[in-house]
Amino acid sequence: MKKGFYPRTLWDIQVPMRDGINLSLDIYLPSRISETGYPTILLRTPYDNTYPYHIDMAKYFALHEYAYVVQDVRGRCDSEGEWEPYMNEECDGFDTIEWIASQPWCNGKIGMMGGSYKGYVQWAAAREKPPHLKTIVPTAAAGNFMQETPYVNGIPGLWYLAWLHLVGGKTAQWNISSVVNWKEVYYHLPLLTMDERLGRLSKNWKEILKHPSIDDYWRTVIFTIEDFKKINLPVLHITGWYDGDQLGALFFYNQMVKHSPAAHSQYILIGPWTHAGTRTPNQTIGDIDFSTKSIINIKKLHLAWFDYALKGDRSAISKWKKSKYFIMGRNVWKKEDSFWPPKSTNLQSYYLSSIGTANTKDGTGKLTVDIPKTENFDKYLYDPTNPIIIITDWDIYSQDFKDLVDYQDLLKREDILVYKTDPLEGNMTIAGNPILEFYASSSCFDTDWFISLTDVHPDGKCISLRTGDFGKGVLRARYRNSLEKPEFLEPNKVYKYLIELDSMCNEFKIGHRIQIAIMSSAFPIHARNLNTESEIATGIEMKIAENKVFQGRNYPSRLILPIKSDM
Repeated sequence: MKKGFYPRTLWDIQVPMRDGINLSLDIYLPSRISETGYPTILLRTPYDNTYPYHIDMAKYFALHEYAYVVQDVRGRCDSEGEWEPYMNEECDGFDTIEWIASQPWCNGKIGMMGGSYKGYVQWAAAREKPPHLKTIVPTAAAGNFMQETPYVNGIPGLWYLAWLHLVGGKTAQWNISSVVNWKEVYYHLPLLTMDERLGRLSKNWKEILKHPSIDDYWRTVIFTIEDFKKINLPVLHITGWYDGDQLGALFFYNQMVKHSPAAHSQYILIGPWTHAGTRTPNQTIGDIDFSTKSIINIKKLHLAWFDYALKGDRSAISKWKKSKYFIMGRNVWKKEDSFWPPKSTNLQSYYLSSIGTANTKDGTGKLTVDIPKTENFDKYLYDPTNPIIIITDWDIYSQDFKDLVDYQDLLKREDILVYKTDPLEGNMTIAGNPILEFYASSSCFDTDWFISLTDVHPDGKCISLRTGDFGKGVLRARYRNSLEKPEFLEPNKVYKYLIELDSMCNEFKIGHRIQIAIMSSAFPIHARNLNTESEIATGIEMKIAENKVFQGRNYPSRLILPIKSDM
């Protein structure tokens, strides 16, 4: 940052929304006055518009001849109104953008940026088609409702309650999370009163638990194909292989590529980053070092994009490809003229096989290119009172929280089935979404499935290609056919499941193994399945489920991998 540079500032400007509520924003302007105004960047946040990251970005863009506006969303910090996550961002975004366009310091060209919830609000505004919105840069954008947040394929996320606690006051509650006994909170039943056990009554928590299936409540915010057909904007999408909101980010990206009139103007960047790392890129996760190549100057990236989209200067992006993604294992960037995932992949099936003892990473579970000749099954007991813990710190919003990446100790549990290839005879790169197609039964009316894919190193490390939230690779069995109409299982009946995992790109080195794990809990990121017919919100009775995974010619359970052919 240039020393001695101070932007012109306007603090706590109250902007009226169409319903009379005033929302607060701070304005950062270049030091010189322009008679024609400046292109303007808008960031809307529930986390306080004076957060240091926001101010740092504002100063940077003001220095580069942009007006920069940071707004507290409705009900947060200096803004009026009631805070109801996700439900007011469309109209509020539209009204704010059009108000900005009417100001003398704005030239009428407006872009948006921000990550996570601040990524979602960009899509909400774009859905309303404000005339002066010219581009958005959503990073790690949440918003694929019921498949990413606050449920994932029927399973409620307990992390969502922790997030509601973080944004539960008028200001962000960063400093009080550490005094909460989160372990006791997460084990509390029923879910409906978990907020009361936390000590913070949450209207939103109780409301979402009333709607465990897609219904009219969710349809008001769920994006449809028709929405994307009307969003005609160039977009720079940013996410990470370990981004907890990768599922949301790629949902918006894929739908824009398929349906938007501006499909040709969609660009994507995917790094080896966590959720926070999409904004301040991380070089390491756990013991995994992605090298200095993984670090990108996010400020310059945004500047190049806004220079193109708001100033018409293509010089900085003239050599950009449609997709740029990081190949883990090799630690290099790959650029493609085509959209993600790359077209140059071949699907390869690896069949599950064992002698009935695939439990733990030391069991007999194998992945083979041939269908097993012998019919068999593996089984384990899933006990909701003893779920699999996939975190390193119960306070998942603490500054010290670390993602669990090496699963070798986790996979010692008997209630996890593990299948792996023989050591690879050559390097192999997967690029895209692996799929597990498997046949399974449960002794109960309901249960959960969680699928993990890991890179097994010769020294025994089992490096997850997705952090502990498992992303797409989860399913509550009652929602196997539809997220709108749950159907309970017939105990001990064999069902076919098809579970797609998150996007990933990893080179498995010679001597490494490809490994999947199947389990029925991933606590406390995801709520426990009690294995009963009870309502998700109010259930307290628990049963132990005997879950079986079948293999053989009658039940050819298999892992389908997208293998990149031009490496």
